[in-house]
Amino acid sequence: MTSPFRPSGHEFSSAQWGRAWLVHGFTTLGIVASILALRDVLYGDVMHAKRAIIWLLLTLLIDGVDGPIARALQVERRVPLIDGFLLDLIIDYVACVIVPAAFMYEFHVVPNNNFGVFVLCVLVFTSAIWFARKDMMTDDNWFRGFPAAWNLVVPVMYLMEAREGVGATITLILSVLQLSNMPFPHIARARFMRWYTAAGAACFIGGVAVGALTLPDHHYFVRWMLYVGSGYFIALSGLKFWHDHRARAARPERLPAEAR
Repeated sequence: MTSPFRPSGHEFSSAQWGRAWLVHGFTTLGIVASILALRDVLYGDVMHAKRAIIWLLLTLLIDGVDGPIARALQVERRVPLIDGFLLDLIIDYVACVIVPAAFMYEFHVVPNNNFGVFVLCVLVFTSAIWFARKDMMTDDNWFRGFPAAWNLVVPVMYLMEAREGVGATITLILSVLQLSNMPFPHIARARFMRWYTAAGAACFIGGVAVGALTLPDHHYFVRWMLYVGSGYFIALSGLKFWHDHRARAARPERLPAEAR
């Protein structure tokens, strides 16, 4: 019987096979960090909110670096019985959806009542649909629809002390956008305006990190970092949508074969 825990052939050495498995192990640490974040969420106080956000940022870091390492080490070929993409999706759904949803309810980012539960049900429902999309990413590394990045959106709303009604409204809007074709950039891989995006991401993620580390204080300069970073990505998505629309309009329409 074949097993993912044994080398699949003689094409790679045991050391190469072992390094490939280390990458899978590193990826899977994301689910461990997610559970530790959930534990802190369930405590329900500000200092544990701080720790939960830090754990979520750690899952983001793991998710950001494991892909390039896996491709460089040809992990898919060396451990073919483990689907790295599926492993990523499982971890991402917990880290990016389940834990942030619990955070929103516990820390009153949405109303702590039946309406708030409804909002979170919409969130997890549309997020599950988005994760199942076969067209979730374009050829130029842009996401189609909001990419369920609740592990970033939720800390931002918490750090900016958004009112419950505002949090619920933003959540419903982004949940609907998950079912759309609105373009959202992959922070590391999107080629359109790449260097500006890197600067915007540094401002945005840096604001979340600094804001979390300085809790329970809420510094105004952190808010400005989050405003600038959030505004950049909103503007960038709108610009890319307009750019793609103009590009489609400029293409000559293909006539049916019988009309040519």
